[in-house]
Amino acid sequence: MYFAAVVVMSTLERVRMEFNCYDVLEVHGSRYVITEKIKYIEIIPKADKEQSYRGQPSMTKSPGDYWHEYGLEAVEGIDKIWLTIEYNDNEWCTVSRTSFHTRPGKDFTLHQIGLEKVVDVDGESGASVGDRAGYREYQLPCEGGASVFFEEEWFEGKKMFAEGSRVPLVNIRLCNDAAAQAIKQKMRNKSMKKRFGSIAVGVGYGVLFLLFLFWSDNDLSWHSIRAMFGVPYTAKEHMHDTSAYYTKTDSDSDYVYTSTLDPVSTALDLIDSVNGDIKNERDNLEEGHEVIVFYSGDLVYLITNTDGQTRVKVCEQSKLTQEDWKIIDRTLISSHILDNYATMVRLGDNTGRERLYPTSNSNNTSNTKLYY
Repeated sequence: MYFAAVVVMSTLERVRMEFNCYDVLEVHGSRYVITEKIKYIEIIPKADKEQSYRGQPSMTKSPGDYWHEYGLEAVEGIDKIWLTIEYNDNEWCTVSRTSFHTRPGKDFTLHQIGLEKVVDVDGESGASVGDRAGYREYQLPCEGGASVFFEEEWFEGKKMFAEGSRVPLVNIRLCNDAAAQAIKQKMRNKSMKKRFGSIAVGVGYGVLFLLFLFWSDNDLSWHSIRAMFGVPYTAKEHMHDTSAYYTKTDSDSDYVYTSTLDPVSTALDLIDSVNGDIKNERDNLEEGHEVIVFYSGDLVYLITNTDGQTRVKVCEQSKLTQEDWKIIDRTLISSHILDNYATMVRLGDNTGRERLYPTSNSNNTSNTKLYY
């Protein structure tokens, strides 16, 4: 009875043979440590590109069948092998290596064909849960087992090939001695250190970013943060957000605005809003007849004194009217004052306005006078 119980328990253990990451196995007399573990299930081909992996019932697994594939690295040396164990095979497993051949050898015949899906991953692996691949397994019977050749077509766009042999499960031994336990602990610690290292790097970048926000001398407004990620704040947004501007009510155009500031103060305000990023500035600063035009990005900014009101037009060149072009063509001279101010803004020099008009007028931006 005792002998029978031992036999039954031994058989059950073999049926349920499953290993974990960092276990040390002896294969063909050499020791390997498991660095990755992937669980696959068989699924039914459905999509058009999957149809080529349908086969005769004698060559296919049943949907839901599963197996484990272990990536093993030699304890001594650089050898790497793959160990594949099917849940319902208590006699055989497959040991293989990555192959540079893309076709099976002569006399190999197709043994199995199907579609596999990754349902669990542990350790350091290039596979992810949900990945799918079509596979073909070829075999060549030989003494003591069979030579095998695998072809996998991953639907992410790559193919992989492996070759090896069928090996009795009794030839795979789990090592539990002190040396194996030391290797297992070392690999586990190495993995944990790497994992925590990745987390620490992420946290470190986050801390540095927060430090930059709180201690940087730069403008730390939401607009500046947006610009850091390639989404700069626009002048049109600025005009919508600022009470000094409102849309001209007698126009169907949403890019013509009236400003409560004088033309020069309006120009300074808009130059600030685009961080000084302007070019081709032209101006006529004759009081009561001011015209200022400059370009920023793809937009034209046309600021005029029209019947005592400051009008601002911000649009692409293609949306300028003939009258707009006449105004621009008549404004061929630049005083370079606004250009100089834009340069100071770009350099982070906030003394530009003090240099352009007296301090006594600095709080009266509706009556800005440029001195030159």
